[in-house]
Amino acid sequence: MAHLSNTLENRGSIALRWKLAAIDIDDTLVDADRAISAANRRAIAELRRLGAAVVLASGRSHANMAPFHAQLGLDTPLISANGALVREVTGAVWAQHGMPASLVPGLIEEGRRRGLSVLLYGLAGVYVDRRTSFTEYDQSRNDDVQIEVPDLRGVPVDGIHKLIWMAEPEAITRLTPELSERFETRLTVTHTDPPYLEFMPPGITKATGLADVAEHYGFDTGQVVAFGDGNNDVTMLQWAGVGIAMAHAKAAAKAAADYTVPEAPVNESLARGIEWLIERSPNRCHE
Repeated sequence: MAHLSNTLENRGSIALRWKLAAIDIDDTLVDADRAISAANRRAIAELRRLGAAVVLASGRSHANMAPFHAQLGLDTPLISANGALVREVTGAVWAQHGMPASLVPGLIEEGRRRGLSVLLYGLAGVYVDRRTSFTEYDQSRNDDVQIEVPDLRGVPVDGIHKLIWMAEPEAITRLTPELSERFETRLTVTHTDPPYLEFMPPGITKATGLADVAEHYGFDTGQVVAFGDGNNDVTMLQWAGVGIAMAHAKAAAKAAADYTVPEAPVNESLARGIEWLIERSPNRCHE
């Protein structure tokens, strides 16, 4: 990334029109090793130096996102559970949206009937009641220890931010059209990572969480840029004034973005997207 380093060092004084940058975590900020590369760290630091507030937006739980927030030294809230919760690391909640209480028990029962693994995301963390290879896979990707309960049906349905079904990717792919059509107006249904089918409150996505943050800061859409790679990033890539998809992004994310990073390693694609953004800043400030 010598080109990026030289570009940032020689940038001089620029006033970015983009005041808020939303960054997805998995396969955008980090790759499979879950480490933030030096290139991504430098690029984010430069984005902040030029005046942009950086907010992390993920399908992860709040506690699961906090270590990345700390590593970057951010002072913004976290957009977790695909936009259902916007919360400061200190605990103050800016916005939260719960699943329709009447639908949660049925989704738990149907998931079990279909032989799927079921997880609930709430304010306290991630709930499970049956350990499977899929719940263990989910735990292996997360630092937030799952909350094991005797029966998910005993978890208070008020305040459940999202519900997840997990299974082999082929099964999830088959189920997605059916469930999306059935709950079209009652839930947001998204096939995120290969073994995950996620159910969120109706109309709630990363875009709504990002809009909550932008409104709090007083920024309009044109002052917001978003970076992502997955199906659950589509709405925020569309909503932001500029949406930037990673080189390895899913087809839907690339279609939603204004710009797709050319071929690049997964752990440097974000840095190259930030470089592209800075190089094309229309508002330059000469001292």
